[in-house]
Amino acid sequence: MPFRTTICRLMLLLSMVTGGAAAQDGTPTPGAKPGAKPDTTQNAALRAYLDCDVMGCDREFLVTEMTWVNWMRDRLDADFHVLVTSQRTGSGGRHFTVVALGQRAFAGKADTLEFNTDPNDSEDVLRRGILRVMGQLLVPHAARGPLGSRLSISYAAPAAGASGAPTAARDKWNFWTYSISGNGFLNGESRQSFTNGWTDLSANRTTEAWKIQLSASSSYNESKFTYDTLAVAGVDSSYLPVTFTTIQRNAGASALAVKSLNDHWSAGSRVTFSKSDFENTDLDQHLSAAVEWDYYPYKEFARRKLSVLYTVGLRDLNYTQVTIYGKTRETRPVHSIDATYGAKQKWGSANITLSGSQYLDGLKYYNAGIFGSVDVRLGRGLSFDMSGSLSRVRDQLALPASGLSPVEVVARQQALATNYRYFAFFGLRYQFGSIFNSVVNPRFGNLSGGGRGMMISM
Repeated sequence: MPFRTTICRLMLLLSMVTGGAAAQDGTPTPGAKPGAKPDTTQNAALRAYLDCDVMGCDREFLVTEMTWVNWMRDRLDADFHVLVTSQRTGSGGRHFTVVALGQRAFAGKADTLEFNTDPNDSEDVLRRGILRVMGQLLVPHAARGPLGSRLSISYAAPAAGASGAPTAARDKWNFWTYSISGNGFLNGESRQSFTNGWTDLSANRTTEAWKIQLSASSSYNESKFTYDTLAVAGVDSSYLPVTFTTIQRNAGASALAVKSLNDHWSAGSRVTFSKSDFENTDLDQHLSAAVEWDYYPYKEFARRKLSVLYTVGLRDLNYTQVTIYGKTRETRPVHSIDATYGAKQKWGSANITLSGSQYLDGLKYYNAGIFGSVDVRLGRGLSFDMSGSLSRVRDQLALPASGLSPVEVVARQQALATNYRYFAFFGLRYQFGSIFNSVVNPRFGNLSGGGRGMMISM
């Protein structure tokens, strides 16, 4: 049977199957009796567009639980654009902000609710918190629609003896949180292997007035590659296996203290210590003071920011190998500036940073660059996203004078001399078809590339 004929028959069979499924779902099909009244109750329900890409945002769960809302594929078809953002709190939890922005007949309406979660809360607790707040925002509007008579409200009463009035927090830890972690993994095959391990320690204290962060970390990365090299040339050439091993060790510690001056200004200082095989440093010490200004109030940070951060300080460098400038140690004054614009709005999101640093005793040694990411909804079903960075590199003081072998270069054992660095990604997406996006079907998730599931193996 010709290949084209086989494809045509498969397409015909698929259309018959999907057509039957549509008829079973209640969708009008060709041949239906004229004048039949379809059930328009659900079709006339409140329409919403979910814009949520933060931790705990389980879209399948939210859509499945809120069946009294029609979830739209494109934001322009929705009555409400539901935007969910989050920030990390001082305790390690999350502070969620959920905004319902009215559109079409609800244009001009905007409601916001916020809630906090604990650092050890499970993903189920996070998604149920988002579900609860989204429902509180949309119920008043859905109640006026055709499904209003089917909606009900429940209330979780406080435990016996609990007071309904909020009380001041009494924290025996004085707002300090601590974290200790150790990680590692092995990966390999007969001719190559990778061993990686790292540890992290941190202590943080965050209040409205102060932000204090202490951290320390170390890592060990080992890579082994075995290849054959010619041992004896001639008619009976023989090859011997050779193993090349590269090891990279890194360690560091830092302390940061920031004082909130008002809604737009803050000041602080930072000290860092680090050691890196890749960067040719036995000890890199950096002490700096900084000031930051944000055009928008800090409380709006999750949705928009336009800030400038300036730092100035001293940097003391001890090198593992003699550098290309004949140095084994040097101390230099350095300053830097970063200007950042970030936004997450109905039209999409953007984050762009201009940065530059320079040694004050040698102005020719500098680093300047731009980093950004943009995700823009251009129109109905059409979106464009792009991210990338470009920097001018003129401050590589730590490059070793001895240089690297070709094998060491390929293995990225140490930093290489360069005048610039860049990275770029871009994409254009267009989606069309049904405007509804409320149905969740997890069947055959592993084959179709989507869905969630549970697997138990022994």
